[in-house]
Amino acid sequence: MIAPVPASPLVSVVILNYKRREAFVRGLESVRGQSYANREIIVVDNNSQDGIGEYLAAHAPEARLIELAHNAGAAAGRNAGIAAARGAIVITLDNDVFFESPFEISKAVDTLDRRPDVHILACQLCDEQTGALRLREWCHPRSWTEFGQTEFETNYFVEGACAIRREVYESAGLYYEPLFFGTEGWDLALRALDKGFRILYEPRVRIRHSMASETRAPDRPYYYYTRNYIWIAYKDYPLLAGVSFLSWKLLMMLYFSIRSRQLRAYFRGIKDGIAGLPRLRRERTPIGSATVRYLRKLELWRPPLWTRLGRHREAVQI
Repeated sequence: MIAPVPASPLVSVVILNYKRREAFVRGLESVRGQSYANREIIVVDNNSQDGIGEYLAAHAPEARLIELAHNAGAAAGRNAGIAAARGAIVITLDNDVFFESPFEISKAVDTLDRRPDVHILACQLCDEQTGALRLREWCHPRSWTEFGQTEFETNYFVEGACAIRREVYESAGLYYEPLFFGTEGWDLALRALDKGFRILYEPRVRIRHSMASETRAPDRPYYYYTRNYIWIAYKDYPLLAGVSFLSWKLLMMLYFSIRSRQLRAYFRGIKDGIAGLPRLRRERTPIGSATVRYLRKLELWRPPLWTRLGRHREAVQI
């Protein structure tokens, strides 16, 4: 058992909610049941219109509710919660995930205390029923078979299952809201790495994912991910590094789209991605050459293509 840390920092847990009432309640209760005492709970509701305010008033009055006037998207919703958070550490959760045990916040605080050189924790996402590592969310540049239970520096974290020091947001900024859905963590990771912050995959902090499907339109990922990768390549990378990044991502999304029969969404994403580039010109913040080299160093650990294709066959991505 891991005891609460004495003189512990305030931890803000921000839960992003859009419908999925049953899954949300499960996740909320896993936060309320944490042994770590010095915490606050902030719920951001993207206009679910399902009585979430009444539920919190009756069952979790300590939680602060931020109700948005419309579905502002994942990036804007998270930003609203982060802006209201007071903690030195901010944990952001989607509403279809839940802490595996009452000690997960304590473990996150312990890791950040033990590793002052680390600023973002990528938690381990596990299957809802079995607790096994979920391959669907494994986008780290290492083999899941060798490093699934090992700490290592990474360039990736899941936005709805991470712990981030407040100074990251203060220095690198919040999530980029025009992305709306998907890849907003990759954009923030690039900006954070460019500021000298570091990301650690921490398998001790375990979060289970119930993968609720109520709000998942079948074509949505293929459109948004494709469009957003185009925008990120232009906004966050210097030219050659951006071309290299985008080439692989577009090929990856083409493969996913063909397999899932979502080519129309894929080509719509390309069309809107290119059309949106002029609006991003003033917001370009390409990462520096040192960050490009650091990313290349991390990528040296990535398994070969045939190994990754095997993962996709075992656990369908997107």
